[in-house]
Amino acid sequence: MKRMIFGILALTLFGCEKSEDSNTENTKTVAGTRVIVTTPEQRSIDYVLTALGTVESIQHPTIAAETSGQIVSIGVNEGDAVEAQQLLVTIDNTLHMIEAEKASAEFQRHEVLLDNQKKEVGRLLQLSKSHAVSKDRLEDEQAQLQMLAAQRDVAKKEREQALYLDSKTRVQAPHEGLIARRHVSLGDYVTTGLPLFNLVSVKRLRARLAFPEHHATSISVGKQVKLQTPAALANNVVGTVTGVNPQINPFSRAIEVIVEFDNPGDWYPGASVDATLIVRQSEQALTVPALSVVRRDGNEVVFVVDGEIAKQRTVKLGWREDDWVEVVEGLMPQDQIVTEGSGLIIDGSILVISKANSAQ
Repeated sequence: MKRMIFGILALTLFGCEKSEDSNTENTKTVAGTRVIVTTPEQRSIDYVLTALGTVESIQHPTIAAETSGQIVSIGVNEGDAVEAQQLLVTIDNTLHMIEAEKASAEFQRHEVLLDNQKKEVGRLLQLSKSHAVSKDRLEDEQAQLQMLAAQRDVAKKEREQALYLDSKTRVQAPHEGLIARRHVSLGDYVTTGLPLFNLVSVKRLRARLAFPEHHATSISVGKQVKLQTPAALANNVVGTVTGVNPQINPFSRAIEVIVEFDNPGDWYPGASVDATLIVRQSEQALTVPALSVVRRDGNEVVFVVDGEIAKQRTVKLGWREDDWVEVVEGLMPQDQIVTEGSGLIIDGSILVISKANSAQ
C-alpha cells in the first residue's frame, strides 16, 4: 500500500514539472508584440472642399403694373407654371382706347394738313418759275410746311404712346417660370409700379455657397461642384463656379461662391444645399489605414516591418477619409506597415505577425 502511494506522488510531481516546462516554452514562443500588417494602397483621390449654401433662381423678377386701371381678369394663381409671353392679368383699357383713338384722329388731321401744304408749296414753286409769286410768300409757305411736318411727327409719337399704354393693359410673362406670389385680386385698382406677381425661373438655378476664407486661393471660375439638397435627395447635380465674390464676409470670415446648374426637375429656390468642390484629382495617391498612423515625439509616424523588428518612420500626411489617410512623404508602395497594434510598439520592438490576418 505504501509503495502505491509513493508511486502516485512521483507521477504527480513529474506531471507538474512537465507542465512548467511547457509553459516556459510557450512564453518563449510568444515573446514580442502581436500585430497585423499590410502594404500601402494606391487609389484615386478627389481633393475636395465642402460648404453649405442656399439655392436661388437666376431670374426672379417682380412683375409690376406699367399703367393704371382696374383689374378685369386674372389668368394664373400662385404655383402655376407659365410660358414666355403668356397672358397673366388684364387691366381695363377703356380710357387707353379712347386716348389711342384721339391720338390716331389727330395724327390723320395733321397728315391731311401736311398733304395740302405740300400741294400748295408745289403750286407756288411752279409759279415762282415765271415770277408770278413773291419770294417772301414762297418762303413763308415752305416754313409752314416744315412746321406741319413737325406737328405731324409729334402726333405720330402721341399715337404710338397711346397704343403702347393700351398694350400694357395686357400683362404678359417676360419669361417662363413659376408664379411664386400673386399680389392682387380681381377688381383691384392698380397704378404704375404696383407689384402684381413674383415670377421665378426654375429651369436653371444657382447656389450661393460660403467657403472658409483660407480656401480662397483654391477656388476659381470654371471648377466643378457637386451639389446635394435635403429637399431632393434622389437627384444630385453637378454645377460650375460662375462667380467668386471679391470680398470676404467680415462676420463669418467666409468667401461667397456662385455656382450655376441645370435643374434636374425637383429642385426649388430657397432650399439648403451641401456642396463639394473638387480642387484637384490624383490617380495614384499612396494611402494607409488611419489606425496605422500614431504620434511619437510630436510627429506622425508609421512602423515599417523589417524582418521581425518595427522600424519607426516619420511621414507627411495629406488627404484624410474616415478609415484611411494619404501619405505624401516617407513611405514606399512596397513597404509593409503595422496596422493593428501600432499604438503598442516603439522603434525596435520585436513583432509577432498574426498569420491569420496578415497582408501578404
